[in-house]
Amino acid sequence: MRLLVLLSCAFLLGWVLSWMYYVTATEVADSAPTDSIAQPYPSTTVSPSISADSGETPLPESAAAKPTANSVSILNITLERLRKGEFEAVMAEYPDIQSELSESDAMAHRKIIIDHARALLESGQPVIARALLTLYLRQEYRDVSALLLMARIHRDTGNDMEAIEVLFQARSYAYTPGLIEQTDRAVRSAARRFNAQLSARKDYIAQLNLYQRLTELEPEYTLHYIGLAETYLALGNAVDARKALALTRHDASVSDKANDIVRRIEAQMEPDRYYAADISLQALGNQFLVDARLNNTRDAVLLLDTGASLSIISTELLAALGIPNRPTDRMAWFSTAGGRIKAPIIQLDSLVLDGVAVENIEVGVIGEFDNNRFDGLLGMNFLRHFEFFIDQNANTLQLNPRG
Repeated sequence: MRLLVLLSCAFLLGWVLSWMYYVTATEVADSAPTDSIAQPYPSTTVSPSISADSGETPLPESAAAKPTANSVSILNITLERLRKGEFEAVMAEYPDIQSELSESDAMAHRKIIIDHARALLESGQPVIARALLTLYLRQEYRDVSALLLMARIHRDTGNDMEAIEVLFQARSYAYTPGLIEQTDRAVRSAARRFNAQLSARKDYIAQLNLYQRLTELEPEYTLHYIGLAETYLALGNAVDARKALALTRHDASVSDKANDIVRRIEAQMEPDRYYAADISLQALGNQFLVDARLNNTRDAVLLLDTGASLSIISTELLAALGIPNRPTDRMAWFSTAGGRIKAPIIQLDSLVLDGVAVENIEVGVIGEFDNNRFDGLLGMNFLRHFEFFIDQNANTLQLNPRG
């Protein structure tokens, strides 16, 4: 009997322990966090927007900033819309798309736009390429690669001065030694190319405009002043040629070129020269006024300005000549006290100083002058027809026919 009781107790104890173990295991399983349950390993698919030779380490999708599939779709849609010519729509959505993409995909998005503009240019569609780049540069005005491409478009369409302006803009945004060197070379090459074209055509007025602008954009580069002095000398303006050379004295590397120009200036200013005309000037501070007759009908007082490539008259003088002030096909940029402005160019039948005439001469029309003592400017497109000398002591302008 005692044995039976012991066996019963042992059975009961075993049953209780078994039940307690089952309950504890169930509670542990129910309370375990879900992330402890085995999950499939994350995908390591590489985003196709990163090229194999990009130098970047491919990231798994789980670490990427944006879903790869969405990025690829956006890039493909952008390219398709560019091919359809939907430039304005693409650029209208551009800021939002850039903000959605990862850094690498945003770069790929920009590259698609620039590459499409380049393809348009290379397929003989520079006007369309320029339209796309113009829209793009409104958003990314500091993109050096886009600016370099825009400069190439201007060059290929014959707008060399615009190309140079854009290249200087690109250089101002270059931020690595390689980009700085690249933009420097591009600026020098474009300036040499344009100068060679103008020199071959003997278009000294355009050369003067070129070098005046280059010295404004890059005043520290002394070779621009050498070119400016050469141009003034070609126009017969020894006085301003000397002024340009004075700005090169600190640079020994250009001394040989400067000395050669000085010798030519001195030969041009020999005291026993014969002058065809000795025209009286009126002093106005450190400048001079000269009496002129326009179209053989109207007298005017002009300010002598050897720094002006074109002669200029006021709209009031234009009206007095009976010439309507209407838009023309010819426009040019002029530097004024208020900054650079674009103004029309007209042609006069004649401009005469004391009997010395230049016929069919172009003049710019830029509005009223602040100083009421003169009606316009006498510029180099009149003076270049002569070898001239301004005698500041005698207040005279000496003119000698060329050749």
